[in-house]
Amino acid sequence: MKIFLLGRGKSGTTALLFKIAAGLPDCRAFSGGHPGKYSGDFQNAVYKHTYSERKGKTFDVYRQHVSDQSYDRMIWVARDPRDVAVSRMLFRWHKGPKGHWKQYRTHLEMVQQKERNPQSIPFHVLCRYIGHDHWPLTTEEVAEDERLRYDQMSAFVEGLGASWFLFKYEDMIRGNFEALSNYLGFAVRDDAEVPVSTGKAKVARKKAFGDWRNWFTPEDKEIFKPAYRSYMRTIGYDLEDWRLSPQPVIESQFSSEYMKRLVRENTANPLRRLIGRLAGTM
Repeated sequence: MKIFLLGRGKSGTTALLFKIAAGLPDCRAFSGGHPGKYSGDFQNAVYKHTYSERKGKTFDVYRQHVSDQSYDRMIWVARDPRDVAVSRMLFRWHKGPKGHWKQYRTHLEMVQQKERNPQSIPFHVLCRYIGHDHWPLTTEEVAEDERLRYDQMSAFVEGLGASWFLFKYEDMIRGNFEALSNYLGFAVRDDAEVPVSTGKAKVARKKAFGDWRNWFTPEDKEIFKPAYRSYMRTIGYDLEDWRLSPQPVIESQFSSEYMKRLVRENTANPLRRLIGRLAGTM
């Protein structure tokens, strides 16, 4: 069986990849790269990809790919865009600052201030410090980037045929795999984790949903509502539910400490690979 898995980054695609692959005998799990990077005559294989305009992995590329290939099953993985925004903001430095230490430190200090007083800084202000080309971004740039991205995602999902299955990240957190298992024709392994040996086992954060309610302020609601409306409607999220936590709590272990762990892991991993190569030559 040949399975294609697609979604936006920080939507649980990697975790789902290995939960699906664990349910098939002798199944290969492939993650990342451009479509078609991995090929071979495999009895069972799951191919996971993420949409990223910045990296050239556009929806036009994926439309062409799936039309050229013969997949037995195709899955779009969705996650509440508000939770994705928080997760991506904190994940910005997973490859290390690499010459952007001032930007990283400024961003980190603002997240720490947000932890001390969650209502002191609107969430969109934190997003201004995660730009790749320049910083700080303007609030208008943050909002427009999100609107364009999610309008494109909404159009893509609306154009998917009946052969596709829509799976929500929230169902994975709840352990609700029954509908997906029925679509696949075998049981998804909820207990399967991302193997450390793959190099895809990232630093874990909360593995929860709804955390955006602690991060967003009334000002953020006005900025992000128009940006996310079309996608939330397409996926089936409640357009009226923008309730914020009355007493927001942002835990440092899942926020600033998480950011610092990502940077430490990025620094340590090349050293581990080098030690492994040196050990192999002795």
